[in-house]
Amino acid sequence: MRSNNLPDFTSFLPLPVIDSHVHFVHPERMADVLRIIEAVPYQALQLVCIPNPDGTNHNPAAEYFREHYDGPVYISGALDYRPVVNDGADPVETLAQQVIALKQSGYNGLKLIEGKPNVRKSLPIPLDSPAYEGMWSALERENFPVVFHVADPDEFWDPAACPDWAKTSGWDYTDGSFPSKEDLYAEVDHILARHPDLIITFAHFYFLANDLERAAQFLDRHPRVCFDLTPHTGMYYEFSQKPAEARDFFNRYADRILFGTDTDTRVLVRGESGMRFMLNQIYLIRACLEWEGEFSLPGYGPLHGLGLDRQVLEKIYSANFLRIYGEDPGRKPKKNFHLSGGST
Repeated sequence: MRSNNLPDFTSFLPLPVIDSHVHFVHPERMADVLRIIEAVPYQALQLVCIPNPDGTNHNPAAEYFREHYDGPVYISGALDYRPVVNDGADPVETLAQQVIALKQSGYNGLKLIEGKPNVRKSLPIPLDSPAYEGMWSALERENFPVVFHVADPDEFWDPAACPDWAKTSGWDYTDGSFPSKEDLYAEVDHILARHPDLIITFAHFYFLANDLERAAQFLDRHPRVCFDLTPHTGMYYEFSQKPAEARDFFNRYADRILFGTDTDTRVLVRGESGMRFMLNQIYLIRACLEWEGEFSLPGYGPLHGLGLDRQVLEKIYSANFLRIYGEDPGRKPKKNFHLSGGST
């Protein structure tokens, strides 16, 4: 660690790294994101956009970043539900058209948070509903990649274990009014059975870090599906509980795992404490992947590194992402193109 309490990444292997999962919401925090890019450093990054509660989304902020950043940046855009919710538009046709519009306007993929239980409840449309059929068909037909958040940590459904910070965030699912984790997984299974050629990266390891046998079965059933390593509460502790099993999993599925961090300007607005949190989280991920044996970091309990081989790390850090999204992020979005206004 550096004397200013910010981590020093020079001890890690000098490999190309692409962060596949960054939330950029506040254009005024762009300098903070650039500090992170330089510190790690990153070869490229992907901005993943989600809807706001008012129906707008983060697409305009992501466009701002790409217009003002000289390096390669990919964008997975969000949908705009206002035509469906406010105007009664046909969701089948409307959402399919939005997928096409995103691709034609230079976006690299779609980000869906619609499988997060509180969002799934607020948009009470099952993921496998006919309302989404046009969207799934368009995504499959266009080979348009998806980053998909489905479910959440198990403890969010457990009254005895749900942490206070999750309750404050609206992620307490213990009252029975939210879809269960198994309900959400069943909806995904139905989607993939109907659309086996979808290109989906499930965020946060599909919340299966504590059940690697089930994770392996899922990947075996769906050969075009990947997981990203964006952390959730306890995820890297779960890997540490069975390091030999986790290492075997990473070696076996080295072509199916993408590096991601959940870097978020909604955390960076805290100033230096937010910057320290984000850099420490990225440092934690790399330490768990690269180091071997037990270790501890400030703010984290005992962990066990996986000590992955260089060739496995190369795939996870960048090669798998480039296989899915291409070597070149392509043209910038049209300057005045917005599926919705607003960026916060």
